[in-house]
Amino acid sequence: MKRRQGGWCLFIVLMAASFFYVPFGSAADKPKDYPTRSIEMAVGYGAGGGSDLFARAVAAEVKKSTKVPLVVVNKPGAGGVVGMEYIQGQPADGYTLWGGSSTVIVTAGLQGTSKHQYTDFEPIIRAQLDTMMLMVKAGGKYKTIQEVIADAKARPGQQTWGVVGLATGYTAYIADALVGAVGITPKIIPFDQAGRQHAALLGGHIDVMMEEPGATVSLVEGKKVVPVVIFAENRAKPFPNVPTTYELGAKEALGIYRGVVVKKGTPPEIVRYLEEVFTAAVNSPAYKKYEQESFLDWRKGYMDSKEFAAFLKMDAERSTEYFKRTGVYQIKK
Repeated sequence: MKRRQGGWCLFIVLMAASFFYVPFGSAADKPKDYPTRSIEMAVGYGAGGGSDLFARAVAAEVKKSTKVPLVVVNKPGAGGVVGMEYIQGQPADGYTLWGGSSTVIVTAGLQGTSKHQYTDFEPIIRAQLDTMMLMVKAGGKYKTIQEVIADAKARPGQQTWGVVGLATGYTAYIADALVGAVGITPKIIPFDQAGRQHAALLGGHIDVMMEEPGATVSLVEGKKVVPVVIFAENRAKPFPNVPTTYELGAKEALGIYRGVVVKKGTPPEIVRYLEEVFTAAVNSPAYKKYEQESFLDWRKGYMDSKEFAAFLKMDAERSTEYFKRTGVYQIKK
């Protein structure tokens, strides 16, 4: 009899709760009078790169909830700083978002390329943590990472590595674990657009490029570029013959992370709403398909706003140590 009474009580509680349940990211969560017009999502790099692809994939899902256009606007320049400054020049009203690589938000202020720090932004979500690879031109002078390393040692400071972003930026920071482990000093060549970086490699203007697999799927499948090493602890199933940086002695493997932030001062209710709709978007079947097809499911990427804020703080501390060691730390305390 007691078991029946307990079950009946539980049924009543569940029924009562159902009256107050609001689906995640639903219209009932919308702040008053937001959004009533188009929302911009600024990307600090050109079309075709990982940040641009991410922004367009997530925007397509978010606008299904917001019921207003979410327009991706490319603002390339200065390794992402132009886009970052653009966000800071707009009102803190939730109508201008940063979508894409959040690494520059941490590094730009530390390097003195922007007066703004990561603390001038309000985190919404971190959506992905990418895995970098070193890639060479198919049929070119390198076939393996061992050949790349041997050439770099034979030509100190002359072998060129293309990166998207600043020559002393986050991608160079990622590369540091490998170059330190194998004892080489490549010359980092920066590009503001992934397409230009790809063209430079194919045209023989750079020796190697550091890039994400998702942005180079067509080049790999078309046998135009070949990955020679992956910045990870374990080999990736799609590339079983590609060794990892851990195998070469690196003790860590960092990656480009992407997410969404807004200008600090944006009303808390708008921040909460954006967190809800973006979380729903990255959990949608369409986004999960994009994630899988772009090799973004190798690592856990999602973080909510609080987790993302804590991560940014930790990343700033870690980046500061690297930039001080390499002599590019410029922030005035």
